[in-house]
Amino acid sequence: MNPADEITFSEFRDDSPCEAPISSSNGLEPDLSVSTAVVYDMEIDLEPDRQSSSSEFHGTIHEPETDLPVVLVNNASESLPKPSWTTGFIGLGLSVLFHLWLIATLSGVLISERESRVHSAIDTRIDDDPEIEPLPESHEVELANPGEREQEVQEASDAMSVGLQLSNKPQLESSRGLSNDLVVDFRLRDAPQFEIPTGLDVSKTVIVPGTTGEAFIQIETALDRVTWEIARNLQEKKLLVVWLIDGSGSLAPQREIVSQRFRRIYGELNALQTTEQIPKADRPLLSGVVSFGAQTTFVTKEPTDKFEEVLSALNAVPTDVSGVENVFTAICQVIDRWQKYRIDQYRRVLVIVVTDEAGDDYGLPLETAIAKCQHFNAKAYVIGPAAPFGRRKGFVPYVAKENGKTYELPVDLGPEAAVVENIDLPFWYDGPQYTYLSSGFGPYALTRLVKETGGVYFMTNMTTTSSLGTIGAFDSALMKAFEPDYRYSSPNQFMRDISKHPLRAAVVGAAEFSQNSKIHAQGTPQMEFRVQPNNFRQAFTDAQKSAAVSSFVVENILSRMPPHIDKLYDVEPSLRWRLAFSLNYGRLLAQRIRSSEYNSALAQLKTSYTDGDISKRANHFILQPDRELHYATNMKKQASTAEEHLKRVLNEAPGTPWALLAARELKDGFGLRLTERFIPPPPLAPPAKADTKLAKPGPKIIPPPMVNVPQKPVPKPPEPVLPKL
Repeated sequence: MNPADEITFSEFRDDSPCEAPISSSNGLEPDLSVSTAVVYDMEIDLEPDRQSSSSEFHGTIHEPETDLPVVLVNNASESLPKPSWTTGFIGLGLSVLFHLWLIATLSGVLISERESRVHSAIDTRIDDDPEIEPLPESHEVELANPGEREQEVQEASDAMSVGLQLSNKPQLESSRGLSNDLVVDFRLRDAPQFEIPTGLDVSKTVIVPGTTGEAFIQIETALDRVTWEIARNLQEKKLLVVWLIDGSGSLAPQREIVSQRFRRIYGELNALQTTEQIPKADRPLLSGVVSFGAQTTFVTKEPTDKFEEVLSALNAVPTDVSGVENVFTAICQVIDRWQKYRIDQYRRVLVIVVTDEAGDDYGLPLETAIAKCQHFNAKAYVIGPAAPFGRRKGFVPYVAKENGKTYELPVDLGPEAAVVENIDLPFWYDGPQYTYLSSGFGPYALTRLVKETGGVYFMTNMTTTSSLGTIGAFDSALMKAFEPDYRYSSPNQFMRDISKHPLRAAVVGAAEFSQNSKIHAQGTPQMEFRVQPNNFRQAFTDAQKSAAVSSFVVENILSRMPPHIDKLYDVEPSLRWRLAFSLNYGRLLAQRIRSSEYNSALAQLKTSYTDGDISKRANHFILQPDRELHYATNMKKQASTAEEHLKRVLNEAPGTPWALLAARELKDGFGLRLTERFIPPPPLAPPAKADTKLAKPGPKIIPPPMVNVPQKPVPKPPEPVLPKL
């Protein structure tokens, strides 16, 4: 074919075979019906034939500079030979081999070599009848029998936080078996793997704060918890356990309970060691018994590992009649005398205090005891009473045998904070006074000792007498948010801190004045009157005196709070101090309003009624609490402020002593409602008739003459000897 040859193509569609004639300019008319043209190394220029009426294209074929022939392929069956099936199969096989070789070659070029990783094979087997292996035999040891507890106890938890540090030889956590319903995402098989060390050693130098208030429990339950603490510490080190027992006479019944429980405590510890739940060692547990009062007595001269000697020493604790309880001095003496067991034998020292009071030697002896315990890593545990809420002392009624009179004996029980934070103010109307309401915490000094040494304070129902038993039990977890600040080691440190917080200073000033004042509010005044025309004004005046005393006390307490002190409520950061202010301020305003309402009501009765009214209209008057102010109407704004503060306590601290006292104050309204009645006086008795009959004269009796006989003076009863608690 010459380069100048031209071929004309008829117009065709993509989906129809091309059967247009091919014409060339040299006159050749090939008799082929062309459907496909295979052109190798040719260039074809197509352009429409503008002179022709048919839809034809004219093209010029340019032959390349080569001797290869141009092949035109038609679809006529007779023009080309049919390929055999073997030829197609061979071609297909060659194509497959070629592409496989190409893929392998390209994969080596484009994909970098991955880091080799060893994967654990997952072998899943389904067994219709799995064989269950019997569990290994284990020894059961009873630490505490809940059925013997008289009161529901909070589930035992880890009683003390421990200081932790990373071990030099951590161990990998062992893998657990997959549960049947576990879904494994195999896409995570290439995720980064991390080794998690779980080996931890107990630090011997880190001082960790202890637990300041376990749930209110029986003394037997507290001893069971102490057993658990001893067993837990025995798993780590050898121990020296010192039983520091209050020697006062008031604790004699509790000492008997401890003695009865001792056999169970040491029996359980021995069983744990027998079953190797406690590591076996040479004399792992030594015990000593020490009593304290005005003096410290080492009942066991040296610690011993013989249980019978420990039990005999406990039963031989002498009774101290001084009424003085120097518990912190006793702790210092114990550490000084038996520190050699810590230094020479590397034993951990546990001091377990059993007492029913707060201790008399707080101050420098307390701080010295804390410093010594921290230096020798000794932990203090206390089994003691709950401190009364916002009170320093309790008073026990005692009837003297010598003269039959009743005396109020003071007992140190609190407070639960560094200083008293609550005002001493009785409630009006019927209802509990909550004189010895539980604070939910132990006495401040003993609790600070526990806090600083890493021990536990177990609050029990143990009190000097039943009359001092605190009322109420509060959730220890809930009370954690209202815990006192145990940082203060001296009154000066505390005073320096509250000087920076005017709201706290106002609370402390009001509380201290109310508790130390010689004049106290009188509580509910006379609410019912039965009067006569000639005495009703005097009866109302006498009743006003009681309310006037209460009003005087309230005004003096309020004078310790600066004006507009309530404006600083929002800037006080401590929730405990905010609650203390709202409770005290709300109660003071409520008592002020009630006293004013009462005085105004009686003053109106004195001026509104006459003798004639009393004799005919009303002679019986009853005052009852009401939500509305009817007489002191000028104090409605203060009533609203008092209600706002008391309700704020209910909303911010439900289930706490603050909320209990606020609800008690809000139980009755601040106003008074008057009910008047008339009770007709009884009719006058008729005059007695005169006896007209004359009595017969009798014989005259002349008394003997009086002789002055010296009278012996009546001996005075002996002065009673009051016990010291």
